[in-house]
Order: sequence, then structure tokens, then C-alpha cells
Amino acid sequence: MTRENRLYLAWVVALLATLGSLYFSEVRGYIPCVLCWFQRVTMYPLVLLLGVAAFRGDAGVRPYVLPLALIGWGVALTQNLEIWGLIKTLKLCSVGQTSAGCDVKWPIFGDSLASVSNVVTIPLLSLIAFSVVIALLSWRRRSAL
Repeated sequence: MTRENRLYLAWVVALLATLGSLYFSEVRGYIPCVLCWFQRVTMYPLVLLLGVAAFRGDAGVRPYVLPLALIGWGVALTQNLEIWGLIKTLKLCSVGQTSAGCDVKWPIFGDSLASVSNVVTIPLLSLIAFSVVIALLSWRRRSAL
């Protein structure tokens, strides 16, 4: 897979994650917690930066987008570890929320995939998206000849 294709796919993943987060908050009415907002702050710029880079075929964007993706991944990992009960709750998922917390297993895929819905949370989708973006942008540097 070429670097340009990887940039394009990373942009598609970031775009889908952004549209998904907007769908959950603006259409479904789920109120984002503090950790969700930090993830949005790092994901949303990726759409613009990766989109421009993919359009121009500019692999030089990696030093700018990888730190954003890594910070978002770290926040998403922390939130998931908290949900899974592996670290102490930071109490950030309930701050300012009037709806249920992020650990709720949302029926994202409907009743037809109920078993998957019992595992999938919105923070897990975020962790997957950041992981895919990082993987797509993690190619080796060309060796100097």
C-alpha cells in the first residue's frame, strides 16, 4: 500500500470517527463527557490535516498528525481502562452529564447484533479509530542512499 493510500485511508477513518461522534451527540442526543471532548479535540483536526495531506500526497504531515493521534489514543485508552475496571475511576465521565455515562453499552448496531452491542461502547470505537489512524501513519522512513 502506498503512502498516499495510507494517508487517504487515515483521513477516511478520521472523517468517519468525526461524523460518528457528531451523530451520537447531535442526532442521538448523547452528551459527551470530558474525556470524550478531549478525544474530539484531537480527532477533529485530523480530518482537516489528513484531508489536505491526502489531496496533496504530502507524507510530510506525519510529524503534525501523529502527536494528535497519540494523545487522543492515550485519552481513549485511559477511558476504556476506566470502563473495564482496570484503573480507578477518574470521575470525569459524569461531570456535567445529564445522561448515562460512557460505560453504557449502547445499542449501536440494533437488535440484530445484540451480542456485539453488549461489548461495544462509544469510547471503544474511538480507541479503534485512533489505533487505525496511527497504524496507517506508521510506515518506515526511507533509508538514505
